[in-house]
Amino acid sequence: MAHETAKPWSNRSTGAAVLRELAALDWTHARVADVGAGRGGFSKLLFEDLERRRGVDPAAVILPCDLVPASFEYPRLSCAAIRPDGSLPYADGAVDAAVSMEVIEHVEDQFRFLRELVRITRPGGLVIVTTPNTHHLPSRLRALSTGFPVLYDPLPLARHDPRRLGGHIHPIAPYFLLYAAHRAGLSDLRLVHDRHKTSARLLALPLWPWIRASTWAHRARLRRKHPDVLAENEPWLRRIDSLDMLTSRTAIIVGRRPVRDAEGAA
Repeated sequence: MAHETAKPWSNRSTGAAVLRELAALDWTHARVADVGAGRGGFSKLLFEDLERRRGVDPAAVILPCDLVPASFEYPRLSCAAIRPDGSLPYADGAVDAAVSMEVIEHVEDQFRFLRELVRITRPGGLVIVTTPNTHHLPSRLRALSTGFPVLYDPLPLARHDPRRLGGHIHPIAPYFLLYAAHRAGLSDLRLVHDRHKTSARLLALPLWPWIRASTWAHRARLRRKHPDVLAENEPWLRRIDSLDMLTSRTAIIVGRRPVRDAEGAA
C-alpha cells in the first residue's frame, strides 16, 4: 500500500543519526514527539526500531504532529494537528524527547518554535532539531555564486505551501541554530552530522588550506577585538569549522532542557 511507505521528506541517514541520539532513552516509559512529522517517515523508522528491538508498544511512545496532519501516511499512528499559531498540541513537559526533522527552515518564527520544543520536553529531556547544512562547501559555493544555498531557491509569490522545498523560507546556519537553541533555554548543546557528501569532500581537498587560513584570520580578529566572545564561542566554532561539518549534508543539534531552567532564560 502507498500509505505503508510513509516516505520521509528528510534523508534516511538523518533519521538514522537521530535514532542513535535517542538510543539511551528509557523505553519503558519514554515518549517522543515527532514535530512536523510530514508523511511520517521518521515516525515509521522509530516505530519499526522500537517494535523490533525494544519490546515496547510503539504506539504509546511516538506522538506525531504536523501543521497539515492530512499529509501523514503511516496508518499505525495518528497525527495530531499543530495549531495555526504554531503552538504544539502537548502539555508542558509531556515528552522525554522532542524531535523536529527538516522543519525549522519552514518556520517564520524560529525562536518561538524552539521554545515550544523546550516547553513540551520534560526537564532533563532531549530536543533534537535537524536542518539542511548551509555550511557545507557545495552550499557555500552555491550561495557565493547565486546567492542561494543548496536546497533554497526563489519561491512562488502567488501561493504558499509550507511543505517540501516550497516551504524553505528561512535557511539557518549551524551557528545561528545553536545560538537560537541556547536562547530557547537548552543546555549541553552539541552539533552532530549525518552522512558526508562526496562533492563536499572533493571540494575540501583544494580548499582546505584557504579555509584554515581564513578561519585563523577570523579567530585572530575576534581574539583582538572581542576575546570574551571568542572564549564563549570557541567550542561551537571548532565544531562548525570541522571537516565533518564542512562536508555533511545535514546539521543536527542535540540539547537538553535543564533540570532546573536557568533563571532568566529567553
